Amino acid sequence: MKGTKSKQSGESVINLNLETLSVINRESSSILFIDSTGTVIGSSDKIWDRFPYLAVIKMYEKLMKGKKAEAEFEESGRILKIKAKPLEDVYMLEIEDITSQTCIEEFKKRIISTISHELKTPLTVIKGYAELLSLEAESEIIGKMTSQIDRIMNIVNSISLLMKGQEGEFIEIDVGDVVEEIGHQFKDKMAAKGIKFSVSVEPDLKISAEKILFQQLLINLLDNAVKFTENGKVGVKGYRLEDSIVIEVYDTGRGIPENLKPFIFEKFVKAKESPGLGIGLSLVKTIVKHHGWEIEFDSSAGKGTTFFIKIPANS
Repeated sequence: MKGTKSKQSGESVINLNLETLSVINRESSSILFIDSTGTVIGSSDKIWDRFPYLAVIKMYEKLMKGKKAEAEFEESGRILKIKAKPLEDVYMLEIEDITSQTCIEEFKKRIISTISHELKTPLTVIKGYAELLSLEAESEIIGKMTSQIDRIMNIVNSISLLMKGQEGEFIEIDVGDVVEEIGHQFKDKMAAKGIKFSVSVEPDLKISAEKILFQQLLINLLDNAVKFTENGKVGVKGYRLEDSIVIEVYDTGRGIPENLKPFIFEKFVKAKESPGLGIGLSLVKTIVKHHGWEIEFDSSAGKGTTFFIKIPANS
């Protein structure tokens, strides 16, 4: 083998010979090249000798199928992540120390988990008082209050499970029914701001999901849409597209600032003038990832924002 070629859009072809790759392997701590046998070029070591972890072996097996692959593992108190991809007849491995990022994410999860835990006690007390009141006299308002307390407690419990990486119950959900139910909760807020609400969901559009989490996903997206829109339009669309189901939540509000776009799914990230803690979209991203879905967005200053939830049709 004389060398390898890699062509990326807008770039020239790069020729790397084995000697060059060997030098890179010796001098770089963040890049490694291996061949199809798993041998680190310029040595007799196998990649799983350098990093003796099951995740690395699985990464190599996926690479041999011509796919990009990743491996994450802990070594000597550090958390390392390897991203690997094929380059003609060799494979490039990018090695990153993600210890700090992982610690920060774990800290953020603990904060959310603690908040969820601390909410349970006062909610239980409030529910108890509401039930005592219902014994004194039947009231439609008390019944609605108890129902909403139960709903909040279910959300708190589901979020706690989510943050712990545990799964709840996946059921078949009619998207149109859930959108109608959640949209009704925002009816008064929208009317007060002169916002027109539009729903366009294909009939019999069904997905498999944890219902409470799916509801919370829509609530967070609609809450943001209403919050940042004045006398405009907010809407939800649901439709099939090839082998996916797409759910759009859109508004004609002020849009997302350019400097925040790369970070909007990070916890505690928000514009200075925005109310709240900046965890709504982070939770949306976590719920999407939990279900194995994808989320994208398109936003223009003064023209509004659209979020696209892409769900595999066979999920």
